[in-house]
Amino acid sequence: MLPFLSLGGWTLPTYSLMILLGAAAAWLYFHRRLRLLGENPGQAEQAFWFALLGALAGAKLLYLLPRLPQLLADLPLVLEQREVFAARYLTGGFVFYGGLLGALGAVALFCRLRRLPFARLTAPLIPAIPLFHAFGRVGCLLAGCCYGIAAPAGCRGVTSVLAGQTALVPVQLYECLGCLLLFLLLDRLARRGWQGDRLLAVYLCLYAPLRFGLEFLRGDAARGFLGPLSTSQVLALVTFAAALVFLLRQRRRPHPTS
Repeated sequence: MLPFLSLGGWTLPTYSLMILLGAAAAWLYFHRRLRLLGENPGQAEQAFWFALLGALAGAKLLYLLPRLPQLLADLPLVLEQREVFAARYLTGGFVFYGGLLGALGAVALFCRLRRLPFARLTAPLIPAIPLFHAFGRVGCLLAGCCYGIAAPAGCRGVTSVLAGQTALVPVQLYECLGCLLLFLLLDRLARRGWQGDRLLAVYLCLYAPLRFGLEFLRGDAARGFLGPLSTSQVLALVTFAAALVFLLRQRRRPHPTS
């Protein structure tokens, strides 16, 4: 647990630092793939920044959506106690699936405005998503958020500043490892010539069950619930079904190989 890092008199939140490192790693991978493909990086790089802004907006909106009634009730705080309102709703609080949908929506809008093919433009972009996500989960571990349930007796766990000193299942590391494996797989498929739409479908089909299962190991309450399932579990089911239908419809089309 290391929520803050002191460097030369500066105190940096480690979660924000890992997000920046993840964005840098995703950018470097994306840019390198563009150069290897011989693509003009101009428009593709613009799409990357569209994706990043869409991810931030979507992640925050999905975090706020289950809290909308309380948010509306607290609106007077904007005038009376701005610091309290900001601490409660504007600092922290991001949902990955919201970020993913926001990023994809922003890129789709960019492609529509520029009349560019989504499948070709996103081929080097999709593998960068789980790479960025892996860094984010390390940030969660360091910050103590998105923590797991209490670790079973005899099993090594981690502690969280938000959950006392109880040893917890390191669910953030489990998801980080899963994201890295997804990155390696998607990178290999991208190098074999797979287009962005197929890569996206594979990613969603594999990430959804990973996230669905890991949600049962989460111990934090800030995830929203729809009946017995968390918000992310419901979205995992929806995205898995949509991606699977797409892949089944594409099964007769030959996969390009190098």
